[in-house]
Amino acid sequence: MLEVYIKAYGVLGDYVREGRYTFREGVTVRELVETLVPLEVRRRFSIVVFVNDEPAPESRVVYNGDRVVLLPPSSGG
Repeated sequence: MLEVYIKAYGVLGDYVREGRYTFREGVTVRELVETLVPLEVRRRFSIVVFVNDEPAPESRVVYNGDRVVLLPPSSGG
C-alpha cells in the first residue's frame, strides 16, 4: 500500500477532501481519479492532474509520498 497527499481545487473540492489517501501499489493517475471523483463529475469536467508539481498523464504511476493536485478546467470572462 502507498500513501499520497491529495488536494482538489474549484468544484472538485466539493467531492474530494484534502488529505492523505491510501492506494494499492502501481495505481495510475487515471485509476486514482476514477476512485476519487464521481463518474458524473468526470463526464462533466475535464480534470488536469499534477503530481509533485508536474503535469501528469493518465498513465503515470503514483508512488508513495507523491503530492497530487486535481484541477478543474478554468473559465474565462
